[in-house]
Amino acid sequence: MRRNLRWAAAGLVTAVAFAIPTWLCGAVFLPSMVTDDAVRWSLSSALGVVLATLAVAWGQGFATRARQEDPPSDGPVTASGERSIAVKGNPAGNVSTGDSGTRNTPARPETAAPAAPAPDSPQPEPEPGPGSVTASGERSIAINGNPGGTVSTGDQFGADPA
Repeated sequence: MRRNLRWAAAGLVTAVAFAIPTWLCGAVFLPSMVTDDAVRWSLSSALGVVLATLAVAWGQGFATRARQEDPPSDGPVTASGERSIAVKGNPAGNVSTGDSGTRNTPARPETAAPAAPAPDSPQPEPEPGPGSVTASGERSIAINGNPGGTVSTGDQFGADPA
């Protein structure tokens, strides 16, 4: 349940915890025992305030409690791609696969290393099971949970050195 809805529910419970006991005591239970209206409604209101105070204490805890997340399942965690990240759970900080503040300049064609030969047939990747976390692409991110910070797969460059 979202936080705003929890606050609304807590406020509604508080209002009901005040209104219903106050009305029941003032209009139903106390008229036969207390004949003075001012005294009767004062006692009823005091009881309503006590019960509403308890409801406020409950409501504040209910509205501000941390959201209960589904626990991560027991599947495998795999990060097979180059510069890939696979996380099971809820990472609290930032997650990034890119460079921060530096630029990797590509090698000139005359000094570049020869390309690796392509494999004859691609190896099929195993089918991920339930609860698994897999990041298999280059600079990919897979998270089974809710990240607490930013998630970035791109390079973040500083000023251009040219």
